[in-house]
This record gives sequence, C-alpha cells and structure tokens, in this order.
Amino acid sequence: MADWGRRIGAGVRAGAAAAGGGGGPPVFIGLRGPLGAGKSVLARAVARGAGVEAPMPSPTFNLVFRYSLPDGGSVVHADLYRVRSVEELAGLGWDDLLADGFVALVEWPERAERELPEDRWEIELEIPDEPGVRTAKARRIGAPVPAELPGFPAAE
Repeated sequence: MADWGRRIGAGVRAGAAAAGGGGGPPVFIGLRGPLGAGKSVLARAVARGAGVEAPMPSPTFNLVFRYSLPDGGSVVHADLYRVRSVEELAGLGWDDLLADGFVALVEWPERAERELPEDRWEIELEIPDEPGVRTAKARRIGAPVPAELPGFPAAE
C-alpha cells in the first residue's frame, strides 16, 4: 500500500502541476473505511510521493496539518473523525483548505458530505481478511485532477 500511495502522490503532483499548480482547486482525495483500515498509512504514502519530507504525525487530535512543498505547493492532511457536524468545519478553515490546498487528503470525508468538492477522488479501504492483503476501491466523482489514479481506470 505504501508503494501504491507514493505512486498516487507522484501522479497527483504531476496532474496538479499540469492543471496550473496551487492556483486552482485542490486535488482532493477522500479516504473512507473503518478504523484500522489503513487510511492514515495511505495518506502518508501519498504525501511522501507528492514530496512531503517532514515528519507526519496523525491528525486525529489536531484534525488538520499542512505541509509545504519545495516547489511552493502544499499538502493538507485532515482527519474528520472527531467532527460531529458540517458546522464545525468552519473552525478548521475548511473553505481555505479547499481554496488554497494543492493536494488535500481527507480521512472520514463523510463527516463533511455536503461540503465536499464536486470534483474529487474517493478511496475506500477495507480491513484485510488476511495479513498483507488489502482491498481498495477508488471512485472518481466529477472531473478531478488527475483524471486517473495508478491502478484504477480513468472512467471508473
């Protein structure tokens, strides 16, 4: 999963750069799945592939971390597990995250359902039935950047 995540990160950086860098809407990837499914592991791997080199603590208690990239872009990693209503999103700077973020990795996006961008990727992870085997489903909603993720077709 870490290798796949790094490939996704490299792909989203290339797609975002082709779409105009950090000046446009963010690359948004929602990460769904139960506790322990690997959402944070995948988010860290995607961020590493996008160029984040800084230590990446879990955003479970701080909820949002932003990481600057050498080329001026940024990666935002958010965990909305503790968010109880969409009204709480304003306190997190949700609108700024969506307006300014270069790559937004959001765990538990269902907590922000009405406020999610129209153009996004969603990846659903399941807890493996057997060690070392993960099931992941990616869904393209709208016209996200990039148009495809490694390992998933563009038209899914």
